[in-house]
Amino acid sequence: MWICVLIVSFSFTISDDRPKAAGVAGKYGVCAYAEAPAQEISVELTLNPDNTFHYIDNSNSENKIDVSGKWTLYEGDIYLTDYPTGKSIHKIWKTEKDSSCLKSRKGMTYYRLCKI
Repeated sequence: MWICVLIVSFSFTISDDRPKAAGVAGKYGVCAYAEAPAQEISVELTLNPDNTFHYIDNSNSENKIDVSGKWTLYEGDIYLTDYPTGKSIHKIWKTEKDSSCLKSRKGMTYYRLCKI
């Protein structure tokens, strides 16, 4: 009896639906096309395969943000680190199941960026 239970338990594979770093690397944004000049970009996040990022947020004309740093992927969340201090950015991004979009919340501000 126990042998049957043991055999059946090993016959199922554990599926890990979390995205991999290579799957989330790319350019995410809200603008209509990928080659928009920086002043036309509202919010854009580029995740490079070497785990560096470039983040642009022009949504507040009084406080435009253009920073670079490093990113890590942990349990489906992307963490932005090693960027200049004094800049308040959306530093935690959640991946959607197919990794085509990212979403973030900072205070009462919500962003959803999709691959462009």
